[in-house]
Amino acid sequence: MGSYNPLVFVLGLVTAAGVSGVAYLLAVARGGDEKALGRLYGPLFFTLGVFALGAVAQLYWTNWAGRPVPQYTELFGVATGLFAFMMILAGFYLYQGLELKALAWPSVFLGLYLLQGARAVLDFGLTKSPALTALMWGAAGVASIGILFYAYSRPEARRAWAYLGALVLALMALGAFLTGFMAYYGHIASAVGGGG
Repeated sequence: MGSYNPLVFVLGLVTAAGVSGVAYLLAVARGGDEKALGRLYGPLFFTLGVFALGAVAQLYWTNWAGRPVPQYTELFGVATGLFAFMMILAGFYLYQGLELKALAWPSVFLGLYLLQGARAVLDFGLTKSPALTALMWGAAGVASIGILFYAYSRPEARRAWAYLGALVLALMALGAFLTGFMAYYGHIASAVGGGG
């Protein structure tokens, strides 16, 4: 039986989305044209969302294939599905130059799920680095909720929201990268019987 674990792949996608989001928001904060930036970053966000849909399928297939990890399938499966949905929509909205107001409302609900995920990670000691993983979940939740404030802000305030959003996404990307980087080796070590 194989030992493939798609969680590292998911964490890589979250890292890529976070870094891309930081680049986009910093460009907006520095006065870049949002429509031109949307045409540039929209396809990237859309593509990350499509890959995340594949990751959702892998998470559930891994569980069904006889390697049950229900708490991780629940935690990462639900969040990855919502992440995929939001990234696909964000990519479409940005590429088409649409306002983010309609997208901001479902993003708030995603944020609440992510904050609940951070709570679960801490309460139940999930992953080998619960504090780091909770940082990722918490920052992702705050960023998701923050889209509402960003979307409804006046143009003069949008720059400050963009800088704040970039900081929060940088924390999310750092948490995802470090969690995934450590899990990459740990999962291999477990598969070959070396602990980890």
